[in-house]
Amino acid sequence: MDSDQIMQLLERLGRTLSAGDLREVSSCFEVPAVFLSDDGATILADASQLEKLFAQATDWYRSRGLVSTKAELERVDRLSERLAAVDVRWPAFDASGQEKSSERSHYILRLGTDGQAHIRVALTRTM
Repeated sequence: MDSDQIMQLLERLGRTLSAGDLREVSSCFEVPAVFLSDDGATILADASQLEKLFAQATDWYRSRGLVSTKAELERVDRLSERLAAVDVRWPAFDASGQEKSSERSHYILRLGTDGQAHIRVALTRTM
């Protein structure tokens, strides 16, 4: 997996999150996908579960006036030929394009048989 494949995935994720295109958001993941948090692990077995999760998240961000985001790749660790761990900063923008907040995520990416990178494991970084 190369840097271009990683950035294509992250840029697509940012675009589709901003557009609210939940089907395309879910296509950025390989299922089953694992979301880790302090509360434990959530395994999402299919695209419909991913779409539901991101529908809730999109509603939460929109209710706070946040309408778009874009990926800022901070770190890449290549784990193998087909796996990489990445740290990403996600600034959140209001309708005027002003950054209002941000969060950081850590992902384990896997290069699929389709030649595209997909998120397999996701967690939000708080530290």
